[in-house]
Amino acid sequence: MSLKSITQQEFDVICTQLDTKLTPLGFECYPFKVKWYNQMVSQEFHLPYDGNCLSFTIISTPDMFEKAFIPYIQMQNSVEIKDPINECMKYYLNTLKEIFSGHCLEVIHDFDLQMPNRRPKVLAQTAAHVSGAAFYYSPDVISDIRDIRGTVSSDNRRLLGYCIHPQYGGWFAIRGVLIFSDTTTESLRQRQPRDVLQSVELKRKLLIAFNTNWRDWSSYRDIIAVRKKYSDLQIKYFQSDASDRKALIKTLIDCHK
Repeated sequence: MSLKSITQQEFDVICTQLDTKLTPLGFECYPFKVKWYNQMVSQEFHLPYDGNCLSFTIISTPDMFEKAFIPYIQMQNSVEIKDPINECMKYYLNTLKEIFSGHCLEVIHDFDLQMPNRRPKVLAQTAAHVSGAAFYYSPDVISDIRDIRGTVSSDNRRLLGYCIHPQYGGWFAIRGVLIFSDTTTESLRQRQPRDVLQSVELKRKLLIAFNTNWRDWSSYRDIIAVRKKYSDLQIKYFQSDASDRKALIKTLIDCHK
């Protein structure tokens, strides 16, 4: 496969096309180069593309549920979808291949796994950080804090980091990355994510809440003042057990017939 280096004007056209398609659906996209991501992850998570390949991190904002998910559910008109959110993401992101049919476009969803080891194909939070979409707070800031089991958390592998968006706090989701595998850009400059938690204590508060009481969404998602958060209906959907979601989906379908 031959690689094409694009001009600034061509880059701007791609960004405009993505924004035109995704913004009305409640998504945002942030560009990055593959090498920025690969420099941050271990070898087994490297993306196998040229380092200058143009890529985008895709996030869903609080509007996605009403603007993309509910219309998708109504269009499918079925409560038997196995993974409704995942299938919804596949539907919308895969339509981008039609828009960019002149490019080799790879879509890697946050839930896609490598086989047979079942590692994630992409570390979505790292992609969000290197693209400037959201700041990734590493668990090493709580390595000296006693966890809920009363032991010193010196093994960071059992702790999880968390991304915060400067406008939505924790009320967003990283849905995957787009990779234009035949397209390189030399001129793209890295956009640094905004560190909205300036004190170590706030960072500790965030990660302790997320790691020890993740069901209490507001304890970490509202770590900063946010412009918008999930609707009550969206919260109800995501916090419900999988067994209860069919009834919710049926309600969404029925109320719009």
